[in-house]
Amino acid sequence: SCSYAELGKQWYQRRVRGKPGLYTKYKGLLPRDKLHRKIQGGDRPSEVRDLMVRRHLTDLTHSLVIPLEQYVSGLMPLQRAICPFKQPPLLQAFQSEAFLATAKMNGEGLKSCWKDIYRRFLRSPNFELWFQTKRREANERLEILHIQELCEADLYTWMAGKQEVQIVDLLLWIRDRSGVLERIGGHESMRETLRTHIGTLLNMVPSDLQSTLKPAFKF
Repeated sequence: SCSYAELGKQWYQRRVRGKPGLYTKYKGLLPRDKLHRKIQGGDRPSEVRDLMVRRHLTDLTHSLVIPLEQYVSGLMPLQRAICPFKQPPLLQAFQSEAFLATAKMNGEGLKSCWKDIYRRFLRSPNFELWFQTKRREANERLEILHIQELCEADLYTWMAGKQEVQIVDLLLWIRDRSGVLERIGGHESMRETLRTHIGTLLNMVPSDLQSTLKPAFKF
């Protein structure tokens, strides 16, 4: 039997006699493409080869992200589900198995190699960070759509038969929505419309209640 030192020496000699290059135990999930042949073939400057590699990796990244983007778009609630007088809906939860079962690439279902890649990616911190960004953007978009519905709402029809406490609740709700717009930034026309709504509602309550509410709403 060989000692550990002899085994280590044999391994080192085999490595020295082998071809120079980068060695790894990592097993790729995608089949080999023709990029390495294009890079090695011909007399191309290193800058051109670098550009080819960058472009190839960019294309692979787009291939990975596009099905995810399409699936997340399908998680958005329908606009008809948005009620101006209720809390806005949120982006639905991401279901990994549902994504793998329905995702398509180039019009076809995912191949097993891509499913393995997605399973690893969906368990990684990178996916969690990516989805957090997408969820924040989607929920912000839903907030804007909800406020837009509120701006276009017919308050006079809504107020028919409403009690004073319900009108005050709506005043507080509109003020909250205005704060959302202020946090997001921009949308000055919608903020002005909400301010008009507040003035309309204040004029619909008794004068003694108006004197109490107007300072709170800066009127």
